[in-house]
Amino acid sequence: MVEFSKKLYDAAITAGGKGGKAESIKNLMSTMNVSIDQAMDILKTPPEEHQYFKNPLDKDL
Repeated sequence: MVEFSKKLYDAAITAGGKGGKAESIKNLMSTMNVSIDQAMDILKTPPEEHQYFKNPLDKDL
């Protein structure tokens, strides 16, 4: 799982900006069946960005 998480993190960074990370968070939640908080922790999302991702993703789920 660590290697998979690293690949997702790298993909989010490569995709650039918050748009790519939002997609990575959603994919991780779906694929690994983890909560949004767990997905953001795996992707090493800074705590100050958590709320930015929570509201839009909660509406999509």
